Amino acid sequence: MRTPGIIPVPIAALLPGESPRSEGPDQEHVARLAEIDGPLPAILVRRSDMRVIDGMHRLLAALIRGQETIDVEFFEGTTEEAFLRAVQANITHGLPLSQDDRRAAAGRIIASHPQMSDRAIARASGLGAKAVASIRRRSTDVVPQLNSRIGRDGRVRPLSSVEGRWRAAEVMAENPTASLREVARIAGISPATASDVRRRIQSGEPPAPVRSDTATVPAPALPEFPEAEAADIDAMVPAQGGRPRAEHGVRLPQPSPAMVLEKLLRDPSLRLKEEGRHLLRLLQQNASAEWNHLTAAVPPHCGALVGSLARQYAATWLEFAQHLDERDQSTAQKAVS
Repeated sequence: MRTPGIIPVPIAALLPGESPRSEGPDQEHVARLAEIDGPLPAILVRRSDMRVIDGMHRLLAALIRGQETIDVEFFEGTTEEAFLRAVQANITHGLPLSQDDRRAAAGRIIASHPQMSDRAIARASGLGAKAVASIRRRSTDVVPQLNSRIGRDGRVRPLSSVEGRWRAAEVMAENPTASLREVARIAGISPATASDVRRRIQSGEPPAPVRSDTATVPAPALPEFPEAEAADIDAMVPAQGGRPRAEHGVRLPQPSPAMVLEKLLRDPSLRLKEEGRHLLRLLQQNASAEWNHLTAAVPPHCGALVGSLARQYAATWLEFAQHLDERDQSTAQKAVS
């Protein structure tokens, strides 16, 4: 009794497919198969062009035995998917592929399926994950570099968790009641990583650890600035976390407060904490105030009082800025040491 999905097909209707074997069929193996009593196992054929994906040795053995038909299991997919299936089939049964054929197959799979992880390709080709990683590194000129790969379990994982961590922080800021599993699913990270992101933000740290060889942590989805304005913002970034640097004693132009505020308003590290939201509200109130018109609103007998309060508040903001400078300088010194 045949297995469901397997049907007899005339051998004359079949065509040889692209084999991962560089030296073609092994005639001794074909002869051994031809001597087996009973029906041969079904071969795998691509339905769209009737080309054999797996089973050329069995097909040749059937010809030697004088068969007119052979059992076939059909495959639906692209040429690249058919080659991947052929390699997988030759690893799990039949005559093993040579080491050179496995490496060549792995290189082709990397080119056609760059989203597959090293371990998944290693399992498909019969190589070690380190060998696949080495082949991938040598193929960087022709293989597109992706931000994520599909593992052996079929799950998509980012190559770097930095982008996923920042995305998780944005999700937490937009929906503080979201569960860690929901955040992890949306951001493409594990629940454990999502939990670490929440802990870091609650502790006042950025969602992703700062690498020692970089000045800033990349934050996706922030507004892009025009070239001249972006240069102004870059110029204001302290070289070692301290005060803004100026070259040759020239006062550098400051970025637009509205653009800086917009960037801060989209930073999940601030939006996720009550203290951060309070600070953003204060900054927004300062930014929205129309100072020129407010002067006329102050009656003469209140001018001295309002002016005194304005100077006190200005001094408070200045002291706040100085504390930030001191903290950043201390952090930079610790990082250097």
